[in-house]
Amino acid sequence: MNVLRVIAGFAFSILVGHIVLWLLIEKTLWPYVRKSHPPEPGNHKSRLSWMVGVLERAIYTGALMVPGSGIQLIAGFLAVKVTARWHGSSGPRATADSDNIWIIGTWLSVLFGAVGAWIALGHLPILTNIKTISPVQ
Repeated sequence: MNVLRVIAGFAFSILVGHIVLWLLIEKTLWPYVRKSHPPEPGNHKSRLSWMVGVLERAIYTGALMVPGSGIQLIAGFLAVKVTARWHGSSGPRATADSDNIWIIGTWLSVLFGAVGAWIALGHLPILTNIKTISPVQ
């Protein structure tokens, strides 16, 4: 495995992914949503969602570089993320728009992680688990 290729793959998924998602979510989607749903007064808490995004793109890239177990690692992380989100999206301030932005950010992070793994490996990640799954009979 080429070390420079691995560095380039992680740099793409983490740095390029962060810039693209920041421009899309923070500079485009959230301002659009805030026009219809202004924030409550005094509710100017800083969010750490950008840090979660950086972490998850690194996890997705690394997981897809491991033959065979990448799908389970990604599924496990997504399950933890959904569980953490479940409580936060049930309050009075929850909107379909915020849930949609969350879904867009999550799946774009998965996509950037997959492309980062592709760059790091020099080929598409091997998803052996998908090949061996047999349909329920």
